Amino acid sequence: MTEADMSPNRGHQHVYLSPHLDDAILSCGGTIHQQIRQGESVLVITCFAGIPDYETLSPFALELHRRWGNPPDPIEVRRAEDSAATRFLDRKYLHLDLLDCIYRRHPTDGGFLYASEEAIFGVVHPGEESLSADIAQMVRSHIKPEFTSLCLPLGVGHHVDHKVVSWVAQHVATASPQIVFYEDFPYVENPAALEMAFSAHAPSLHPLVCPLAEEDVAARIAAIQHYISQIGMLFGSAEAMAQRVRAYSASVAGGQGYAERFWIGV
Repeated sequence: MTEADMSPNRGHQHVYLSPHLDDAILSCGGTIHQQIRQGESVLVITCFAGIPDYETLSPFALELHRRWGNPPDPIEVRRAEDSAATRFLDRKYLHLDLLDCIYRRHPTDGGFLYASEEAIFGVVHPGEESLSADIAQMVRSHIKPEFTSLCLPLGVGHHVDHKVVSWVAQHVATASPQIVFYEDFPYVENPAALEMAFSAHAPSLHPLVCPLAEEDVAARIAAIQHYISQIGMLFGSAEAMAQRVRAYSASVAGGQGYAERFWIGV
């Protein structure tokens, strides 16, 4: 577990759960920047930031490492990228030691649970039914019932790690005064993916559109640029990333500036 400039006993007004070492900033970095410049305390907890055994990896994991540039220690590189984004936004962070789904193995036969593109966007393995509860236990000390809003991924895109983190809401409902779901970017650019995510949530959700200043959108883009290993795979280039962030943020705002959209229960 790696943490920066924060204490588990200190209250944070906003706690974001990020499945991977980029998701929270990709999805709602503008709102995080806005909250910080308004003097509010923000903590981003990355759930699947553990370092695997690099000697025994699936062919699929090796292929993803190739797409990330084949660094000798890919997760350490990604942790460093997240630390750089943290310093830029002046937020607090916590890296949990749970493994990304591409590294997780069956406890009995040792087989890789998610060894293909289809698998990571498929069904959560039955053997991982308790994983959401485990994460909830790990983060509970950072949630102050009278003080903290908890922001989780909506699960847009159907990625198994995003779904697992989204389900954490079921285990901390009484621990936070407000549970909010953010739209997983860039998956949410596909309207059908957003609609599918809603089917996994009950009770029904309603939108909360948060307008952003130009400086907030610019800060989100600048923070994302620190995730160098991921930009090419996700967007093709930093320029394309910036264009897509601005385009989607403008669409959420309905043509009136920029915004990020969240979803809360009714």
